[in-house]
Amino acid sequence: MQQGYPVIAQPTNYQTRNTTVVVNQPAPIVFQQGMRDWSSDLCGCCEDCYSLCMGLFCPCILLCDVSQRMGEGCCFATCCPGALLGLRIKLRTQQNIQGSLCNDYCVVQCLPTCVLCQLSRELNHMGLRQ
Repeated sequence: MQQGYPVIAQPTNYQTRNTTVVVNQPAPIVFQQGMRDWSSDLCGCCEDCYSLCMGLFCPCILLCDVSQRMGEGCCFATCCPGALLGLRIKLRTQQNIQGSLCNDYCVVQCLPTCVLCQLSRELNHMGLRQ
């Protein structure tokens, strides 16, 4: 150190900033791979005689049963006018089944008994038996 010159100390406590740049964005759910089909066709009612008979003669009871097996309870099925549509959409999205909201709406309006039986068969296929 020379005399007469001031000594300036450099700061030792300094922080560095790291910047993270995201290069790849996650794909939207619409483009998600691995979409599957329903385990049975919409008109495959004869595959399960129980759901067929219940769907034809006691659809309200089968709807309550399906709703309870899906975790929604019987009140949802009896109090909500669009319960069958809601249950179909819920099951299809949770199980990654191919389809669209427009298709769900159309089949529920045209073939409600077939939709109800298909939901029951799908839950059976998943191991959620009545």
